[in-house]
Amino acid sequence: MKHIIRAIFLLIILYIIGNYYRQNAAIVNIIGVLLIIAFIYLLFAIIFAIGRAIRARKEAAETTTTTTSNAGCSLFIFSMLLLALAYVFKNMLGAYSHAAFLFTDNLLQLGTAVSPVVGWSVLGLLVGSIYGSFVAWKKYKLSATISLIPIGVLILFIAMLYLVNKPLKAAVFEAVRNTQTAYAYNLVTAEAYDATNSNNTAMYKPAFLLDSSNKTAWITDVAKSNAEVRFSFKSLADYANKDVQCIGFIIKNGYRKSPQLWSNFARAKGLAIKHNGSFITAAVINDKNSDSEEIKITPVPISSFDNVSVNIQSVYEGEKYATRVAITELVPIIQYKKE
Repeated sequence: MKHIIRAIFLLIILYIIGNYYRQNAAIVNIIGVLLIIAFIYLLFAIIFAIGRAIRARKEAAETTTTTTSNAGCSLFIFSMLLLALAYVFKNMLGAYSHAAFLFTDNLLQLGTAVSPVVGWSVLGLLVGSIYGSFVAWKKYKLSATISLIPIGVLILFIAMLYLVNKPLKAAVFEAVRNTQTAYAYNLVTAEAYDATNSNNTAMYKPAFLLDSSNKTAWITDVAKSNAEVRFSFKSLADYANKDVQCIGFIIKNGYRKSPQLWSNFARAKGLAIKHNGSFITAAVINDKNSDSEEIKITPVPISSFDNVSVNIQSVYEGEKYATRVAITELVPIIQYKKE
């Protein structure tokens, strides 16, 4: 039972840490891997607890009847608690699970000509050898030093792949294998969620975010409105069965028409990103008058007429207009299967 309590406590701690650092993709990937490990640890703890209860009942049926019943009741409660937590945090668990799988898959790449199944199989064999050596040490009194050999091989294997593949630097929106990445200029329309904030709506409308021009910008006053822009997808009939996903945004922060205008107007700093109104993640944008910046998010499946929205949470104040935020370009990035 103590292992079950430890696993649940570890899951809660990892969830809190992951939620705090959710804007950092590298930390989220690591937390995702640790969460999967902790979840597997919890499942094994429950299985072993059930096994111990069954063995104890077989050895002393009469004397352990009450204890076994209590243990079974406790395990049932913990199982229900686990299912409830998994349901309540299903979105977060799904996001972390995807991040963990993506990190591990990037880590285990042995080459473009080698199937990823090979890397996963090697990892499984090494983990199995560690478990086997542990059983041999406990049951057959094998020297504990022998157990260090498969552990060392596993660490060396992972370290070499980590240095070569650099999984934390692998961008989730890079085209891999049979996927294609594109900017959704022609697939979305942009509109302000609250269009009553500016006296110059026609001059600085959200549609300018999609026109690929540095001479125009969407400008909104964060002191007067919700400061949210919504990107609505059109019909995706041409992308049927291609598993379209939104994997981030490309942004040109500030008014890029001239250096003076960039300084005069405020720039976006903290963003909240949503899918069909549901919060996905937060992001912090650099305050640089340079090239565009890519915002990475956990891939979100997109269907026809879905929408993704960006809400400005905080700003870098402008020299002339402290709360009037300008964004020259902001475009969703999609990924889909190649034909």
